Amino acid sequence: MIKYIVLFICTSFLFSDGIVETGSFYSESLGENRNYTIYLPEGYYESDAEYPVVYFLHGFGGTNNSYNAFHSSLNSMMANGSIMEMIVVSADGSTDVYEGSFYTNSILNGDYEDYIAYDLVNYIDETFRTFAMKEFRALSGHSMGGYGAFRLGLYHSDIFTSFAAHSGPIHLENLNNPFLINVILIEAFFGELDPDNGPTTMMMFGLSSAFSPNLDNPPWYVDLPMNNSGDVNWDVFEMWQAHDPYLLVDNHLETLAMQNIYFDCGTQDELQLYPHSEDMHNKLLEFGIEHTFAPYSGSHSGSIYQKLEDSFEFHSDYFSSIEFGLPGDVNEDGLLNILDVVLVIGFIIGNNEFSEGQISSSDINADGTINVLDVVLLVNAVLGSD
Repeated sequence: MIKYIVLFICTSFLFSDGIVETGSFYSESLGENRNYTIYLPEGYYESDAEYPVVYFLHGFGGTNNSYNAFHSSLNSMMANGSIMEMIVVSADGSTDVYEGSFYTNSILNGDYEDYIAYDLVNYIDETFRTFAMKEFRALSGHSMGGYGAFRLGLYHSDIFTSFAAHSGPIHLENLNNPFLINVILIEAFFGELDPDNGPTTMMMFGLSSAFSPNLDNPPWYVDLPMNNSGDVNWDVFEMWQAHDPYLLVDNHLETLAMQNIYFDCGTQDELQLYPHSEDMHNKLLEFGIEHTFAPYSGSHSGSIYQKLEDSFEFHSDYFSSIEFGLPGDVNEDGLLNILDVVLVIGFIIGNNEFSEGQISSSDINADGTINVLDVVLLVNAVLGSD
């Protein structure tokens, strides 16, 4: 059964339970329209409920529609109550140059990190009924998307509180791997390195377009971390390490301690990514950062839909644990008093900046706008609490 719903320019397909829509919006960061696919829970258009959101990041060579098979999992998991109702947005992280952005700002690819963290999130919050708070935003990603989920989780803890990386390259130093280097040499038949030599070579060019772009180096406009003899270029590899989640952890310990973290990888991952997750697990243990590491016997992609079910449940459990504070308690001291009123007035006249949680708390009548009506309701609540 096909159902058409007007939402800018979108095509909708009604699944057995949830609604899946594809659409596009203009990204300021990329300067172009980008596609997205969104899963809405059953009954979304018949209710006024708000929902948490999981942003899904696809793997290298994919698009926002590459993993649509997980929509059936969402249907069954919501139907049997194993996860709460939620919105799931699949982003498009593809590029025209080397098939994948690694969700990183790049002078060659464009500002893909900003496009996801700011443009897409803001668009979804403005267009759909979401809990527009970091506590109700999560990231899941596979392969390149696993890297992206970890990267965006690290850098944007003020936007995403929960993140899950499936089979991600999250310790880039491990890419200096004799097996992978030999695969690239074999794909080149021990000749020149060309992105069309094979899939592993194309991925190296994609990583280079994200981490070591060079617009002054035609014809590929990247600096590669190795040459066609298999020798590592350490100057380039050092540029890659500046984007390494494993190394970046040291600078984000305080925020990581407040986040909900999951990652997994198959022990037979053919891209040699299992040591990435194992190293990250050991490092987080060393720093006492609570997390879930779920290794399993399997390949890079063979169990992805089963593992996505695990991360959807992981996010859902976290969302369910969030307790809203007292409405109007803007300074979060557990009391409603004149200090809260002063803060809200200051926000309305532009003297105060609020966090997402404070904005939500200040919107007493839940109409999406903070104005004098909220002040009146807050004053009445303060007087009633005396």
